[in-house]
Amino acid sequence: MKVSTILIALTIISLYSCSTATKKTDITGTYVTQFKNDYSFTADTLIVTSEANSQTFNIERRTGFNKIRDGKTFPKEFKSKKWVSSYDAEKQLLQETELGKQISVLPEKQVLKLGDTEYQKVK
Repeated sequence: MKVSTILIALTIISLYSCSTATKKTDITGTYVTQFKNDYSFTADTLIVTSEANSQTFNIERRTGFNKIRDGKTFPKEFKSKKWVSSYDAEKQLLQETELGKQISVLPEKQVLKLGDTEYQKVK
């Protein structure tokens, strides 16, 4: 009776440790930031989606900005870029190899950092 109880306890512990070790940080979602300086007002969005069962992520960056020249605000312009990144869980980085972009992942804050710019997760 004691042996079967011990075996059940060990099985539960090993299953629990396996499931927690393979948990993947969920970084998919939509992240936004905005900033203003003397030359423009910018609203920036990163949309992060994952490829099925892998550490590869598709990132789409959508930027809308209004140029400001001599105190006059011009109509909004838009840019969009897409790239593929791999996630390094140990360094908590999304790394894109072709252009060398690195995005720091701060999952506890639900924040991504591209350079000095922080993007807050909205969904």
